[in-house]
Amino acid sequence: MNKESTQTRPVVIIVFCVFVAALLLIALRVISYGYIPIDDAMRHVAKAVSGKSWSDILVLRPEITMDSHIGWHKILEFIYQMTGSSADALVVFSIISLFILFCIVPIFFLKRPEAWLIALLLIVIMNFSALGRIFLGRPFIFTMAVVVFLSFIWPRFKTKPVPWPSVIILTVLIALATWIHCLWYMFALPVLCFFLAREWRTGFVVSVCTIVGVITGMLMTGHPIQFFLQTVGHFFHSLGDHALARQLVTEFRPSSGDNMIVIAVLGMLGWRALRNSWNLKTIDNPVFILAVVSWVLGFFVVRVWSDWGMPAICVWMALEFEEYLKTAMDSSSWKRAGLTLAVACILFVAMTSDYGSRWTQSMSVQYLSEDKPEHKKWLPEKGGIVYSDDMTVFYQTFYTNPHADWRYILGFEPTMMPPDDLATLRKIQWNYGANEAYDPWVKKMRPEDRLILRRPSMPAIKELEWNSVVSGTWIGRLPKK
Repeated sequence: MNKESTQTRPVVIIVFCVFVAALLLIALRVISYGYIPIDDAMRHVAKAVSGKSWSDILVLRPEITMDSHIGWHKILEFIYQMTGSSADALVVFSIISLFILFCIVPIFFLKRPEAWLIALLLIVIMNFSALGRIFLGRPFIFTMAVVVFLSFIWPRFKTKPVPWPSVIILTVLIALATWIHCLWYMFALPVLCFFLAREWRTGFVVSVCTIVGVITGMLMTGHPIQFFLQTVGHFFHSLGDHALARQLVTEFRPSSGDNMIVIAVLGMLGWRALRNSWNLKTIDNPVFILAVVSWVLGFFVVRVWSDWGMPAICVWMALEFEEYLKTAMDSSSWKRAGLTLAVACILFVAMTSDYGSRWTQSMSVQYLSEDKPEHKKWLPEKGGIVYSDDMTVFYQTFYTNPHADWRYILGFEPTMMPPDDLATLRKIQWNYGANEAYDPWVKKMRPEDRLILRRPSMPAIKELEWNSVVSGTWIGRLPKK
């Protein structure tokens, strides 16, 4: 062993340990607050715990016949059955595993992994919410991790012979992403960007990986044709069955442009120019082009930017920082270990800060539970339907009552509702929740059904009797005879 490698090894080990420790400590610190995401992570866990099909949980339109996130639910069901974990424990698993997965990928590619920590820190400082999504414990984070993997591995596909291990790994990851997270068609976006960057050979290899991976993932669902038709139909329904942008779920609405991230990118380009190291390939490469195309498409649907553009820009920033660090600091320098430790500490503080109660807000939530007698007498009866215009009602109530024998008219996506109920919801949204807009639902309610609204005061819908068993939530039912 030569002298240089002997000197370098302690620093490399320290940097590696600090990198991994920082990620673990961040995840554990966030969980220690009692943090529970307020949206889909709850319904994914409840779905796994319930053992039910979506048709037994939601009132659906006829075309919805299978579970679109079948892979993720199978994973959660397996863990639940093997360990008997509580719903809260499954949420913790979801948050930690997906956060670590997204953040750990670069360590296998970067010679200076501290560059990844610097990139994450910059994003957190400029716009925390842009990166905060990786704490949501939802399967889209797996797809984001695949985007990170692809953004690092693609240069290997430029050389001959074909690097088969890398090709196989990418194909398997795309298959798993299709099985776990149903947005398989979005993998066409990075493929397009390879061709826009004129990386013809790489574009062809990635195209083959994508096609084989997507088909394999569909086959893994057990119902590939049904899965294909349902996910394509859902795409057009979710983005088309509305009149106003505010009627869409938040993540399908247009982006504001994420100005602070744009400023950060422009600043880094200016920094490179000031160092007299400008290179056209800095921006003329598939990763940067993917980020830019996703940013533009984000003006239509913000999730394109947050799920595809953000991972790409994180990788681009990390590569930029790594290039600088290689020239500014020797790999064996103890200053490198000091820099990594300093960045890791600042990143830990920045990410785990409970600014705006972002980690503790769920602790004050009061859930409706049929295990509480005072709640049970107001909750739906056997075979009942929960009518509501607020998806939070579904997330929280289903999470707390996964085995309850009732269904929800509104679940995690409005366009999965029957057409007449969707029309009622759109009327309610159009009229900003005016009491009379609920009339179609009130008129068809049965004694076992409930209308649950989140409001500060009792709704003025006189056909129903009301009670607020938890603060800010009102349950309406037909008057008892």
